[in-house]
Amino acid sequence: MSAKKKQTETKTPAAEETPKKKSPILKILIAIVGLGILGGGGFFAYTKFFAKTESPKEAQAKPVAAKPVVKNLETFLVNLADPGGERYLKITMQLSLSNEATSQEIDTRMAELRDSILMLLSSKEYDDISSLSGKLALKKTLMANLNRLLKQGTVQDIYFTEFLVQ
Repeated sequence: MSAKKKQTETKTPAAEETPKKKSPILKILIAIVGLGILGGGGFFAYTKFFAKTESPKEAQAKPVAAKPVVKNLETFLVNLADPGGERYLKITMQLSLSNEATSQEIDTRMAELRDSILMLLSSKEYDDISSLSGKLALKKTLMANLNRLLKQGTVQDIYFTEFLVQ
């Protein structure tokens, strides 16, 4: 019997080793998934039940975005300031204005505004306006000149609808 006891004694430690410990990675993964589900549920509950809704008075108090006013200008044809004066620029543009009063002001002061635009365009050389960056710089300069002259509003953007250099 002493041999049987030795066999059972040797099996007992082996039997204790068979239950394996769970990996800590599995516990961490379960915790992350659980927190994600709880966070998503909390966000959903907050947006559905606790977020403020606009009252009709608040909705009326918000200003409605004004429809932009677009003003077409006649075509400009100028000689460029290149040596020899053989190149010219033909340009047509539209102005995006801040309000209708600005459009009316442009109508009444058209001669002054056209003069300013013509002087600016005729001072440019081909190299100044041939690249994209040159055209963008021209657009900025035109806007600054026009906004300096206007009193009742501003030019918000300029759209070139025709741009020809020969």
